[in-house]
Amino acid sequence: MNRRNFLGLGLGALAVAAAVPSQLSAVNFRETKPKAWTATKVDEAIKEIFGTTDATEGGINLSAPDIAENGAVIPVSFDTELKASKIAVFQDANPESAVAVFTIPEAGIIDYGIRIKMAKTGTVTVVADVNGKLHKVSKLVKVTIGGCGG
Repeated sequence: MNRRNFLGLGLGALAVAAAVPSQLSAVNFRETKPKAWTATKVDEAIKEIFGTTDATEGGINLSAPDIAENGAVIPVSFDTELKASKIAVFQDANPESAVAVFTIPEAGIIDYGIRIKMAKTGTVTVVADVNGKLHKVSKLVKVTIGGCGG
């Protein structure tokens, strides 16, 4: 590679790197919605984050194991075609219900995978805000002790 190509590629990469961060932003929901992170009930946490608990069932694909042999690392993934501006994950097996909240950029693709910790059997719920209207889906995850399946 000659020096001109190297400099051209380097300047192009720098221009792209400078443009991308200006389009990304993050909201610290622990600061803006502190009561959501201490809520012990899923409905309380949903109300703190979204302002209401009225939600339509469906519209979101949720994947989590039926039986988790290790409650410390439960894989949860979700996707949707809904044009949501915010999406959140909750569970009812631990003292605090809120797990994660994502702010979705305009035209963003919602296809996320996370790992959560659950102390015991419980329900995982994903809620999406689409222009002020909530959509949700839930799934029961059975956490076994010692990986024995029972």
